[in-house]
Amino acid sequence: MKKIQSKMYSDKRPFCSREVLGIYASLLGMQISYAVNGVLVGNELSKGLNPLAFIVYSNGVGALVLIPFALFLEKRKRPATLSLPLFARLFLLSMGGVCAFQAFLLMGLKDTSPAFASAMPNLVPAIIFVMAWALGMEKVDIRSVGSKSKIVGTLVCVSGAMGMSFLRGPALSQLWPSGAHSIFDPNAVQPTENVLVSFLHEGNEDSGRQIRGCIYLVSAVTILSTALILQAETVKKYPAPLSLTSITAILGSIQTAVLITVMDRRTKPTSWVLDRSGILTILNAGISCNGIGLALQLWCMQKRGPAFVTIFSPVSTVCSAILSSLFLGDTLHLGSVMGVLLIFAGLYLVLWGRSQESVTHIKISSEKEEYLHTAEDEEEYHHPSSSQDVKIPLLRPLPISK
Repeated sequence: MKKIQSKMYSDKRPFCSREVLGIYASLLGMQISYAVNGVLVGNELSKGLNPLAFIVYSNGVGALVLIPFALFLEKRKRPATLSLPLFARLFLLSMGGVCAFQAFLLMGLKDTSPAFASAMPNLVPAIIFVMAWALGMEKVDIRSVGSKSKIVGTLVCVSGAMGMSFLRGPALSQLWPSGAHSIFDPNAVQPTENVLVSFLHEGNEDSGRQIRGCIYLVSAVTILSTALILQAETVKKYPAPLSLTSITAILGSIQTAVLITVMDRRTKPTSWVLDRSGILTILNAGISCNGIGLALQLWCMQKRGPAFVTIFSPVSTVCSAILSSLFLGDTLHLGSVMGVLLIFAGLYLVLWGRSQESVTHIKISSEKEEYLHTAEDEEEYHHPSSSQDVKIPLLRPLPISK
């Protein structure tokens, strides 16, 4: 009973302990690193970098970084043999979680902005909830507060994604009272029709690219959600996450290289050529994001759980928006920002609903264990000569003394 109750409460370690500070510093550093990487990759894509070639190089570098950790830290965790069904799962996992996901993500990044590309993955918890519900892997009780919160959060996330895709609105720079061009300037003439048209895309080339890019990003997070469900089942049979990630990264690089060759039969050498900035960008992505960043993320998940790690994801979006506006000249519009805020709100509603259901599950387990201990004490009291190892199954009537 005491062991279960201890799990219901948060960690009692002091907030300023080295481990806690290390977790916070790691998570913040990871999100800032992801933001910097998104800006660097977006700049290289605008200069003509082939997204598929970037996937091959970055995942290859990431695998080289992770392999030494996997070899020394997971010697006893890796299965002795790799069966054909397990290899088939790894192959599908690399095809979806590496090749297809990153390809759609980079195409979406190329047509939108780093801020959009970092905001869309926050849809993953909501999409996973819908998929798990449809597959019968997760039960939903409409009467519980947790289930209601997850359903509402999912709807809010979807609304935010649609807002990012189809709403535009005035640029944020126009919201500040900086002369007659401000939309809030009482002396400026702002017809209602113009304001409404500004929130809807006007059909120009930039708006069409943004809608197409958002479609790519939604496709990417949907593929990622499916891959994460498959990964959760694969880890049960291959309980070595670093080794699993290394194998899928290598397989994903090979699959993407084959895809480039098939799509471009002439095999243009320019698709693989990198300049100095491209090499630095790939090294940064492979080492800081696919390598060290992933290892730190797994460590933080082991210490505080996946929900706590997910809470920090909006930091990457904010940093990406600031960096892209400073170095890439990207302009944020009011409608897009409203969509991002809705996605964040829906994300936290889904996470809060999951936490509520976890607390309820722990309470039910503690009550069952308390009942079990009560039943054992009652049995021992009425039959003192019986063995102490005897356990009375739940829901069975307690023995009545004669």
